[in-house]
Parts: sequence; structure tokens; C-alpha cells
Amino acid sequence: MTIAETYAAYVTELQYDDLPDEVVEHAKKLTLDAIGIALGAEHRAISSEAFIDGVDALANGGDVTVFSSHRGLEPEYAALLNGALVHSLDYDDTHRGASHHPGAAVIPAAIAAAEAADRAVNGEELLTAIVAGYEVDCRLGMAINPESHYSRGFHGTGTCGTFGATAAAGKIAGLDSEKLTNAFGLNGSQASGSMQFLSNGAWNKRAHPGLAAHAGILAVSFADAGFYGSSAPIEGEDGFLSGYSDDAKPELAIRELDEAFELLQTGMKPYPCCRYMHPALDALFSLLSENPISSESVERVVVELPRAGVNIVGKPIERKQRPQSFVDAQFSMPFGVALAITEGDAGIDSFLEASETGHDEGFEKLMDVTAVESTDRVNEPYPEKWSAYVRLEAAGQQYEKHVEFAKGEPENPMSWEEVTEKFEELTDHLSPETRGEALDSVQSLEHRTAGELTEPFVGLDQHSAVADDRRRGTTGTPTAGPFSDSS
Repeated sequence: MTIAETYAAYVTELQYDDLPDEVVEHAKKLTLDAIGIALGAEHRAISSEAFIDGVDALANGGDVTVFSSHRGLEPEYAALLNGALVHSLDYDDTHRGASHHPGAAVIPAAIAAAEAADRAVNGEELLTAIVAGYEVDCRLGMAINPESHYSRGFHGTGTCGTFGATAAAGKIAGLDSEKLTNAFGLNGSQASGSMQFLSNGAWNKRAHPGLAAHAGILAVSFADAGFYGSSAPIEGEDGFLSGYSDDAKPELAIRELDEAFELLQTGMKPYPCCRYMHPALDALFSLLSENPISSESVERVVVELPRAGVNIVGKPIERKQRPQSFVDAQFSMPFGVALAITEGDAGIDSFLEASETGHDEGFEKLMDVTAVESTDRVNEPYPEKWSAYVRLEAAGQQYEKHVEFAKGEPENPMSWEEVTEKFEELTDHLSPETRGEALDSVQSLEHRTAGELTEPFVGLDQHSAVADDRRRGTTGTPTAGPFSDSS
């Protein structure tokens, strides 16, 4: 069997009863996190207005929930917009081995497919589809070899996310193994995501998982209609692995597929920035809490990260020391260091304020004295461990801290209380009643329907005036296709 055929068999055969309790609980945490970020992004990400207006200009109306809008959309457009919003703050989950963000494509695709169905998709089905999407997405991300994938200029959140979104949507739609294999065959011509956004802090990265979720919905619809996809789209001579990597590891694509759940290896973010920065930020906060270090006394900071991390958040150092936008700041280790030292915080509002209001002389000095480098002691355990060493020199004293697993990693997880606090921070524009209903709907998802999950967000009156102005008030009926029949 090809990898695509193996994936299709796995997805179609996976049942809710196959999921251990810990997998279900983590899937619910990841779902709450994704929804909260999408809601928070409408008000905090400057790109959101363009995303929402751009989709509105194309869509004709539908019944699938958009977390940032009063009106529903067709499933493919709702998946696109929700996927982009989940990733717009760079606050979403990360799978360490795959080195990308699976939830931003998988969860919106699964929810859109579930809402578009002409039957009441229950929470157990939705959770199973989400898990199936993660298992495909994360394994493919490991097989592509993230370091090689990045060095070729590709972003796995968009590329691998296309396959993960297709798995999730295909599970909801009830595609058989042959049709789902054809959908994966089409994915080989859909997967995209360029790292060129780093050159000017562009919004492309935020769109990647939305485009992947959109592609997943389309692939499932095409395949259900009889589309004939390419064979061996993943390991074929001109397939995904050979086209997107110089050193792919195809054996990882199906390793322990029926034995372990990579979803459990997916971490969550306490800071809205590149995951490679997180262990260093944890180390800094630890040093600052344990020692009397003032921002004025800091003379030098050296951050050691894996090579892949240095390439993203440490190079070119001249640009990283003078970020020009929120996106730039999210991928600047010097900015993160300066923010942690001056504010004692790296939450979403601190990040936004510091990146959008400019930097004073003291802040710039801290960025200038920050060096980002790679060493054997952080490269040898990578990618199993995304560790960091931080060495800080201040007032003639030297301090060093090593963090092996950042907060939010499976080895150092965020609790339900911490995930809830993050959700409430991101949704502070909603009423306490709405937040409470949303939280309850996710925590008890296995006992609900997909419609009940999104019901708290339908017709919200608590959205901003900008959102009100965007609302066109149109509604529609579900589009005919694989989500609205018995396939």
C-alpha cells in the first residue's frame, strides 16, 4: 500500500472507542485553544480585516460558523477564514517533531465539514475526525524532515496541513478508503506555503493553514464526486516528499500509526510567538525571578537555540534587532529578550503594544546586546527536544539557565485552568455568559453535537463595530456535496 492508501485506511477505520481518555481530553484542549485564538485574532491582528473582507467579497452565504463574524459562510470559506484566524497571532499549537502547527488547518476543516453535513454530527465523530487529521498531519510533518523542508523555503503548517485537513474533513464526510485516497492524490497539487514572508513580515504565513483547510474541503468534495487523484502522491518519484525535501524520511509517515497518537505530542503556547523562542523566554523569566537583575544593568544576552530556530528567529541579526511589525517581532529572539526583561511578561497584549508603539532607547539597547547562536548541546537532542540555554551578563555578574522543555510541551503541559485563562484573555470582548457557554460546550464535546459546539458564537452581539460594519446579513443553505448527503 502507498502512504496515501495507508492513511486512508487508517482514517476510515478509526473509531471514537479507539481513543484513550487522555487523547480525547487533549483534543478538547486543542479545540478550545484554537477557537479562542480565532476569536481573539479578530480584534488583535491587523490582518484580520483584510482576511474577513476578502472572503466576504467572494462568498455567497452559508450556514457554517465563522468565529469572527455574525454570518455563516459556505464550508470551504468558513474553513479558510477560521484557519487563517487561528494562526494570525502565532499563538496556536505546535508539534515538535513536525515543527509546525497542525490544529489551525485540521480543526477548522473538521468543524466546517461537520456543520455542513445534513445530519447532526455528534461530538464523538468530530473529535475522532480531529484526531485523525492530527495523526496524518503530524506524521507527514516528521517524514518531510522539518529542517530540510524549511531550508527549501516551505512552511509545513500549510503544506502538511493540507493533508491533515483532508483527513479530518474526509472522515466527517464519510468517504470510503478509495475516495479518500483520491483526495490525498489531489492534495499533492494543492500543498503550498512559502517562508518568504520572513523577508518583510508579510501576512502570508497567517493565511497558510486557512488555505490548507480550504484545500481539504475542496479535495473531499472533488473526490466524493469521482475525481481521480494521482497515485503515491506522498512518496512517488515526483511526489510530496521528493519535491519538498532534500532529506525526507518516508518511514516516519506511518510509524506507529495504529499504536500511538502524535496528537499527544502537540504542545500549546503561553506566548504569541515562534515556538523556538519559548524555552529561551521561560529561561529568562526564571533568571529574572531568581535574581535581582534590572533592565539597565544588562550588558549582554546570549541565546543558544537549535540551528532551525536560529535560522528563523535569529537571522539576519540586523533585521531581528530592528523588527518593523508584529510579525517581525514574533520571529525575533532579540525582541523577545528585550520584552521579557523590560516588561516581565510576554503575553499577547504586551507583544502587541511593544511591537506597534515603537521601541525606546533602552529596549533597542537590549536587542542590540542579544546574540542568537547554535551549539552542539542544543543541536544534538533536536528535534526530540527544543531546548535553549540563556546566558545573561549584568552588573559584572553572569547568569545561565537551561530549559529542556518549554511550558506547554507534553513534558511540561498547560493545565485546563491555564488553557481556560488563555481563552478568557483572548475573548475578553465577549460576555462572561458567552465565554462560559463556549467553555462548557468544548469541555463536554463528546456529549454534544457539532452544532452545539458553535452555537454560543452564532449571531454574537459582542463583536466590535468593525465586525458589525462587515456584516452583510446574508444567509444561505448548505451547499450540496459530500457534507450534505449520506456518503
